Amino acid sequence: MYKKIERDNKIFNSEEFLKDKYKFNIVTKILTGDEVLLYSDEENYFFARNREGKPTWIWTKDNLKDEKILEEIKEAISLYLTDLKYDQFTCKKEFYNYLLQTNYKSLNKNDYFELGFLICNGVKDVKKVDGNMQKATKDEVDIIAEFVFKFLNFMKITLKENDEVTFEKAKKESEDLIERELLYTWKNRDGKIVCIAKYDVINGTARIGHVYTLKDERGKGYAANLIHDLTKLILNKNIQPLLYTDYSYPASNKAYINAGYSDEGILINFSCSRDKEE
Repeated sequence: MYKKIERDNKIFNSEEFLKDKYKFNIVTKILTGDEVLLYSDEENYFFARNREGKPTWIWTKDNLKDEKILEEIKEAISLYLTDLKYDQFTCKKEFYNYLLQTNYKSLNKNDYFELGFLICNGVKDVKKVDGNMQKATKDEVDIIAEFVFKFLNFMKITLKENDEVTFEKAKKESEDLIERELLYTWKNRDGKIVCIAKYDVINGTARIGHVYTLKDERGKGYAANLIHDLTKLILNKNIQPLLYTDYSYPASNKAYINAGYSDEGILINFSCSRDKEE
């Protein structure tokens, strides 16, 4: 039976979870947060979330067939339902399918997002384009903030995230990333910033994110070149690069694959509502 657990629980070092540690890289970040809400049976599954409004990650061991345990996990979802319109969850596809098959009453069936997981052990050559990668600087913060603002809004709409997106928030995040030297740009031959990307390092892994290209500059290979060069930089530091992507958006996935990433399958992002209208 599930119970509230602490960050140092044995399940986070179990053989079953360690097989999935890269795919569930976000959990590592959750465990380092100021607020964390964890429930688990300490063997077959766990739930992990930071503060209310953030997605809850549900890890289950592979090939879990025990009906009693699966029902237990389904019951535990209620511990993470709030008064928000949508509460976001991420899990393996097999558990999501179980929720569908058993008609879990709080599930919003139309809210379904395939989150691709990719990992890179070595870059491949990509078709070179004009321009080059540069580390973002403080004097570019207003331009960078526009990119970050658009990216955060895209993710909010796509994932139905509850956080309010403001330009002030985007600028503050941009300033922080620039200060920590984790945000990079691709500038074309005219010196114009056309694409950005950042990475976060956690326990020997670097998760690439905030990949955003200006609409009128897409399809020109800028993102592929930026990902290639940024990934090479990370690998040269002996850090494992990985990323999550919108699995339904083939253009970005192709850019990652071309740069040397391998497709390691999907996770499902979905939402539930405590007071769902039928």
